[in-house]
Amino acid sequence: MEKPYTFTLPADYKISSCPNHAFTFPIHYAQESHWLSAGSQISEQLFDGRFAFLYYYEYWLSEPVSIPVEVTREDLHVIYPLLSEQSIFGKKEDQDFAFALSPGMGTYFYLAKGSYQLQLPAGHHLLIGFVIDAGMFRAPVIQHFKFLKPLIQAKKELSPYSAKSIDFRVGPITIKYLRIIFGRLNPHTLNNEHILLKYQIFLINLSRFKILEDEHSDLPLPERARQLLTTMIAHEGAQCRVKEIAQILHIASGTLSRAYRKHYGITIKEDRKQLLLALIEQIIVEHEKLVATAEETGFSGHSEMNRFIRNATGMTASQFKTISEQKLKP
Repeated sequence: MEKPYTFTLPADYKISSCPNHAFTFPIHYAQESHWLSAGSQISEQLFDGRFAFLYYYEYWLSEPVSIPVEVTREDLHVIYPLLSEQSIFGKKEDQDFAFALSPGMGTYFYLAKGSYQLQLPAGHHLLIGFVIDAGMFRAPVIQHFKFLKPLIQAKKELSPYSAKSIDFRVGPITIKYLRIIFGRLNPHTLNNEHILLKYQIFLINLSRFKILEDEHSDLPLPERARQLLTTMIAHEGAQCRVKEIAQILHIASGTLSRAYRKHYGITIKEDRKQLLLALIEQIIVEHEKLVATAEETGFSGHSEMNRFIRNATGMTASQFKTISEQKLKP
């Protein structure tokens, strides 16, 4: 996926190989660039993946700056503004389209071709963005992303008019998974594209749960929690934590646990155990060695997975594998 934009910095910014500041979140194998001006620095990290384009801009500004940006291809973007306590503003020159990137709030954009202006106040700012393949939002999946439907339609039609979604919260959980992506990217391995796409899809799923707690959702809290639990188990396996689900849904753990038990007649921790066991059963038949299953399902090793299976079923991991394989026989 190619870089879909260019930008022009003020004439006093000069490219430099000796930056004054280090990246807050370095990205493995990213292409780096730095520009310095009197008392200011702008730094860039880019990673060009087959299914996503990742960009990272960090600003240390002694005074406000206006940056002209030329979007050269229509695309769907998700942008995470971090660090700053001030909003960053932007507009499209040939359209009545202005936007604010608010602290701690992420946003999806459909950016049409054309000229834009980005206005940054003095201070320390960080913008992280992905260019997303809009084709992944096919029916019936699109029903879970109603807030993106106008943007996806605009991309499909290559509309000349830009648009943005409702904002969603960006907190420690999102930052955690962004940093995991940054640390695991490696173009020298065959599974690099899988890692990038896997975590990108997970972050997209997280964003919808951070929107769904508002008036745009008619789902009860326990049902939203179970959807999120299922998503996190599928992605993180044993690394899924109930406290993170409560944090993503912006609710106290105790309140979530009581509502969940009342709605489903089972605790969320017990449901987590059953969903994780089902994931192990699905994956354990795919691997000859148990250690490979343990790694793929989020356990620190074979011993930890074996303890979990024994506590849940009374069987060893080997016995559980045999039973799981027998279920698949005709």
